[in-house]
Amino acid sequence: MSEVSHILEAMLRWIRNARLNAQMDEELREIISEHERMRESATAIRDFLLRVLDETQSGAEKFSDEALADAAELIEELGPGAFYWMTEIAVQMTLLAQASLADIPTNVSVELGKSGSAEQIVKLVVQV
Repeated sequence: MSEVSHILEAMLRWIRNARLNAQMDEELREIISEHERMRESATAIRDFLLRVLDETQSGAEKFSDEALADAAELIEELGPGAFYWMTEIAVQMTLLAQASLADIPTNVSVELGKSGSAEQIVKLVVQV
């Protein structure tokens, strides 16, 4: 092969690699972006759960217009997955209570011991 052929072949390999690298970079950006969206969604749901917990503990009005509007906005932004995830969190909390009643240790009891607050439990169960 001539020197020109080697140079052309090397340039073609470089172009193919550049395209592949650009494609991989774009896929990585999409993965990171999706992860960030999921993290923001999880944080919004956890924060709403902590808000409802705080309102319950402080004796605030349940199902207030403001709370319902915020819940509707959350579902509008995040879709049905937000409702499903809140239900899943309720299921996990129920299973934790059931294990506690049966004196079965859980990761929450191991992590927090007997003195964990409701807020600490939520933050441990709904890790973001």
